Amino acid sequence: MAADSNIKTDSDIKTDGDVKIGFIGIGTLGRGLALALDAAGRPVTAAASRRRESADWLAARIPGCIAMDAAQPVADACDLVFITTPDGAIAGVASGVDWRSGQGVAHCCGAASVELLESAADAGAAVGALHPFQTFAGLSEPADAARRLDGVTFAIAANGWLESYLPNLAAALGGRAIAISDELRPLYHASAVLGCGYVATLLHAAISLWEPLGLHADDGASAVMPLVRATVEAIANAGTLAAATGPAVRGDAATTAAHLAALTHHAPHLAPLYRELTIATLPLAQGKGVSPQRLAELADAIAGFR
Repeated sequence: MAADSNIKTDSDIKTDGDVKIGFIGIGTLGRGLALALDAAGRPVTAAASRRRESADWLAARIPGCIAMDAAQPVADACDLVFITTPDGAIAGVASGVDWRSGQGVAHCCGAASVELLESAADAGAAVGALHPFQTFAGLSEPADAARRLDGVTFAIAANGWLESYLPNLAAALGGRAIAISDELRPLYHASAVLGCGYVATLLHAAISLWEPLGLHADDGASAVMPLVRATVEAIANAGTLAAATGPAVRGDAATTAAHLAALTHHAPHLAPLYRELTIATLPLAQGKGVSPQRLAELADAIAGFR
């Protein structure tokens, strides 16, 4: 398909708000970012997804956005295309599209850089990676997505006109842009997984322990969530060391051992998790002034349950 005369080229795309933006892949991240861009006044004009109903869902919520049946029409209609498919599919999707010189193509994978878009770069497109250090789970409205991005960090790698455009886009969303070297992006992404995905895993484990108590998981959630909110607020206000609490940071080896014994009996699949988290807590205990003797007692208690 011939390029539309209204489509911008590398020489005339600036950091203005008239860049036509499209999305290929409307999962949780693509949906949230598209809604946030719309709320920030950036024109999201086309969307396609493996499931047509996902593109229809987005188009119904963003005025001027058209749901399309395939990736190529999105690329043909837009100045900048975000490929927000699952990470493992990004390179394959990019290689299946006929890109044009000067077009912008970006992905939002946190663990990889622009190498996933090599096929687009070979066609002369400007390529980039923009990863918001945030989750969009549970969002359905543009205003909610925009609020969630306020103050968020975006890891950016880019070339061509995207070198300036993507950081400005992050600022328009209320965030800040940082540069992470390509070889360290997996480490950066691991931080996101620990701070989000594995927090959900940890809380699932905490809530599940209410069932052996003879109570429902809903009871566990009702009890755990106020504790979690208070902890996160304390960390935000005073840092992890000040907010850290529990038997390990007090040097209480006896209580730690009792917890491990109870877990081994009632929830053996969680005992290794508790043990490893206790080990990871030892530097915090040291930072809070726990004596070397008590740290050694903790280590001995942990070793007894390997």
